[in-house]
Amino acid sequence: MRAAGEARRGDPHAVLVTGLPGMGKTRLLKQVGADLGDAGMRVLHGPCVEMGAEGLPLAPVTAVLRQLVEDPGPGELRRLLPGVDGLLRLLPELDPDQRGPDPRARLFDLFTALMRGLGARRPTALLIDDLQWSDRSTRDLLEVLVRAPRPAPVLLVVTCHADLDAGHPVRRFLARWARLDRVHRATLEPLSRTETAELIQAKDAAFADRVYRRSGGNPLYALELAHAADGALPDSLRDLLLARVHELPEQARRLVDVAAVGGRRVPHGLLAAASGLPEVELLDALRAAAQARVLIPEDDHYAFPNGLILEAVVGELLPAERKRLHRAYAEALRADSGLVPPDRYAAELAFHWHGAGAAAEALAATLEAARVAERLSAHAEQAQLLERALELWPRVPEAERYGTDRLTLYESAAAAANWAGEPLWALELIDRALAEADPVHEPARVAVLHGQRGLALQNLGRDGALTAVHEAQALLPAVTGPARAHVLNLSAAVLTMHGAAERGRDAAAEAARLAAEHGDTALETNACITLGWALTGTGDHDEALRVLGRARDLARDHDDFVGVARACLNIALTHNTLGRHPDACDAAREGLAAAHRAGLDRTIGALLTARRGAALIAMGEWDDAETVLRSALELDLQGAVAADLHHLLAETALVRGQWETVRAETASAEALMRGGPSRPQTAALQAWLAVHDDRPEHACDVLVEALAAADDAAAWPLLMTAARIAALLRPVTTESQQDRLTAELRAALTRLPTDSPLRAQYAAHVTAELTGDAWDQVADDWDRLERPYDAACARLRAAERCLASKDRHGAADRLRTVAETAERLGAAPLLEEAQVLARNAHLTLSPDAPSQDGALDRLKLTDRETEVLRLLAAGYTNRQIGEKLFISVKTVSVHVSNILAKLGVTGRGEAAATAHRLRLFDDT
Repeated sequence: MRAAGEARRGDPHAVLVTGLPGMGKTRLLKQVGADLGDAGMRVLHGPCVEMGAEGLPLAPVTAVLRQLVEDPGPGELRRLLPGVDGLLRLLPELDPDQRGPDPRARLFDLFTALMRGLGARRPTALLIDDLQWSDRSTRDLLEVLVRAPRPAPVLLVVTCHADLDAGHPVRRFLARWARLDRVHRATLEPLSRTETAELIQAKDAAFADRVYRRSGGNPLYALELAHAADGALPDSLRDLLLARVHELPEQARRLVDVAAVGGRRVPHGLLAAASGLPEVELLDALRAAAQARVLIPEDDHYAFPNGLILEAVVGELLPAERKRLHRAYAEALRADSGLVPPDRYAAELAFHWHGAGAAAEALAATLEAARVAERLSAHAEQAQLLERALELWPRVPEAERYGTDRLTLYESAAAAANWAGEPLWALELIDRALAEADPVHEPARVAVLHGQRGLALQNLGRDGALTAVHEAQALLPAVTGPARAHVLNLSAAVLTMHGAAERGRDAAAEAARLAAEHGDTALETNACITLGWALTGTGDHDEALRVLGRARDLARDHDDFVGVARACLNIALTHNTLGRHPDACDAAREGLAAAHRAGLDRTIGALLTARRGAALIAMGEWDDAETVLRSALELDLQGAVAADLHHLLAETALVRGQWETVRAETASAEALMRGGPSRPQTAALQAWLAVHDDRPEHACDVLVEALAAADDAAAWPLLMTAARIAALLRPVTTESQQDRLTAELRAALTRLPTDSPLRAQYAAHVTAELTGDAWDQVADDWDRLERPYDAACARLRAAERCLASKDRHGAADRLRTVAETAERLGAAPLLEEAQVLARNAHLTLSPDAPSQDGALDRLKLTDRETEVLRLLAAGYTNRQIGEKLFISVKTVSVHVSNILAKLGVTGRGEAAATAHRLRLFDDT
């Protein structure tokens, strides 16, 4: 749209939109065309048409000309460009004598001149779709349009596939075109997990996750897969994916079959060994597949463009063919382990023995590969391998000889999935384990599984976490040793998250003691971290920091990066609770580095990012906060942590006045938490959106319901929101609604803890909103906590109190401070509020401007006379002033007479001129 604005101003630009097939380029172009049309631009559509190696000659030009023949018509075109007939003869219906169009160079000049004339009369956009199918003349014409010394003042938008092979003529054209200053490039990226779920309107998170994994975020693939009831590739999608494969020479197609069995990315040496082809034939086949973009050369490997093409190719193979090729790979690897990197050997061997149907060989290799993945912190791969081992287990006689058992595999797989940031997957594995476990004979293991289930449910923001913990604790009498400590630690975490911090503290303390007694340092560290977290929840902040610091030191001493990350997470949380936001940022940074080393960017790393983002927002570092939050969301997170990041982004947009972003981020958070308990952050954002949408009753209802459920410290920001909205809505809501909202607000105010400086400050702010007192003290206290936005909001309320008590100088000083802070932060709504208050009170926010206060005071005007003079200076008649101020025309005349006398002037014009000269009002 910026490019459209530049074209409107006579500075033409082109936008090149690229993306893989199915990414929505055509759909985007249609939407852009509709938006530009709504904005008053003439929109011309010119799709390219596929026809052999080169597209239909000048197809976009003929399509555009047909549009123009319809509107404005041939006659108007001839008036606009006398030589246009040489161009119109491209249309057979306008060339009855078959004279043919003018020569190519002349055609290009005519078309450029036509676009120039159209653009001069009315802003014009030329939209060209599917450039990959264009002919040489169309491309040359586009280059002339952009390179012309006096280009047409037209916005040019072109779409093209991003997966063109190296020899494609359009690829060379794009390389030249994209270097031009007037050409901007935009690439359509795959959808995120959340965006995919929204696109397919999935109510089942597990189903949405499967579609996302298979589609890779491609919108077309996602929609096709979502409509396939049995999970199979729909025929239409399979045909689309295999079109290029079927066009390959026979030898190349057979090699693609071999490559597909090798997986998404196959080393050259391994592919050569498995295929058995002579080198010359192998290279010829590879070249054909690479030119068709079926296989993409990457260093010494060959990769498929996306997983669905691989899936479609493998799906065409007979089962016997697949087994034969897998065995060829396995035999090649067994003969030469150097065909793959050492850390990949076991996994590759496991994959191919499994595909070959050799269960015993596959199980042994799979278990070894899982151990390698664990050492490398490759948690997602470890979980996948262990799940495969579970599938193989019943097919291998005496499988226990490999040193493990089935329930252990479930436990390890669930833990790996959880660390990989896949709580849905972890929950599914835990439920399968519980279905097979025997609580009578293995109470300890079942108790741990119930505890893990509770934590997974909590992380997903779903109901049932406490029930799972109670089931785990019911088995504790039969559980001893480290297993008991493990169950207590898991229970403590869930209890603390549910607001039962005292019970969580007691359970975590016992877990830490038991772990220390049994010499389990990792479990002791983990339990101490949970204990520190629970102590923060009970308000024992100094003790919490001491315990967490000890746990961090213990983890550092043992190179326990997971422990360091968890300890730093909770240290950051405690510092944020105390209002020590810079310290919280420091702890979060250390924790993020440790989480990255442990391969936990999507789990603990995301939680640390949320804490760091919250601290940055509190300190007014909103740009930095948005950057770190959005970078974390690029990891396609799930559950509650992803919802928290969206909430924080919505809150940042709220204070900036970016309402559409607030709406979008709030909706994303709600989608992630669907089916789980309501959150105070969501309610606060929904209430603000209702206020913005002029739905005061709905805002009140949302707040009343949320306040009734508010029972822990996380609800303090909700109370701040409710108190402010209650004041804003007082003139437009019923007394009954106000009473309900105020009653719930006061009840919550007495319930919530005030056991830290920050929580006490929240309470002071809410109390000030309810009573109207102590705003200066509240603002100063926010300053001490280094929260500039909250301080500015309180100072604005203090300015209102000053005006109510006729202290104009005090109000002016406070409003200037508010305006300076709001401008520095980018808090547009707060700045506007300060400006409106100053304008209505006839105060200036510029410290260098002549004082309006002094001039008005010297003139001895009453408040009503000041208001009348402001309107008079703005050009209002007496009748209009009366309507504006709800007073009679006669009363206005009396005020005007008094004003003239006090100003020492004889007429209305002189009075207005005096107001302007003295700069009595900002808006005159």
